[in-house]
Amino acid sequence: MLTLKLDDIPDEGLELKWKEEPTALSGYLESLSEIDFQFENPLQSEAKIRRMGESVLIQGRVHTVLQLRCVRCLKEFSYPLASGFELTLHPLKGGAIEEETELSGKDLESNFFEGGEIHLSEIACEQVFLEIPMQPLCQEVCKGLCPDCGKDLNLSTCDCTKKELELEFSVLKKLKLH
Repeated sequence: MLTLKLDDIPDEGLELKWKEEPTALSGYLESLSEIDFQFENPLQSEAKIRRMGESVLIQGRVHTVLQLRCVRCLKEFSYPLASGFELTLHPLKGGAIEEETELSGKDLESNFFEGGEIHLSEIACEQVFLEIPMQPLCQEVCKGLCPDCGKDLNLSTCDCTKKELELEFSVLKKLKLH
């Protein structure tokens, strides 16, 4: 996991590129994320980092290929991901907060670092988490599974839904309109 010390950032800024293998990220993902996915390819990241007084501006990009599970048919599929981001990190001041504090809108948009270190790998992984769809689909027109027999409706049709519709609407056949 790549960590950068604040003192290592020169006045003119710093440009970094790094790659992390899926095996190196697996322990971090298990402890942080409940999202069901795997890295199919290494996570490739790049960032331009500049100090702005006590704060740090990071402009970066991440790209990889993830293995996701379709919410309709439950098949695993490859999901290429590429995303740009811009973050301003502020030093965390003060100790632990012991009482409840109402956060302002500006506080909610802020990111913080402490101890004079910036965990770049964590920032890159967070950007990946933000880009994963809430309802991953293998294809936009995925038909899913039959709720009765479990057959994959993308591969073939089944008779379950036809029979059910015929039974429910059979009463309408007896209806006579004048």
